[in-house]
Amino acid sequence: MADAIDIANDLIDIEVARALSKMRGAASGSQKRVKQCIECNDDIPEGRQALGFALCVPCAEEVERRRNLFSESMY
Repeated sequence: MADAIDIANDLIDIEVARALSKMRGAASGSQKRVKQCIECNDDIPEGRQALGFALCVPCAEEVERRRNLFSESMY
């Protein structure tokens, strides 16, 4: 089982990748759609792509679960 530091590092990695992707899109003048999840490389559904998501639904759910787990363990 991952400890709090592992979970925090995973969240940081995901957020940095998302921020870099967003900045690269802004620098090119238009947001480029991410077609594959930045975590697992599975295809991202068209609707999520259009909204600018870089994670597939299962990975996004896992990030949210870890975020909640990490925030609860801090108190």
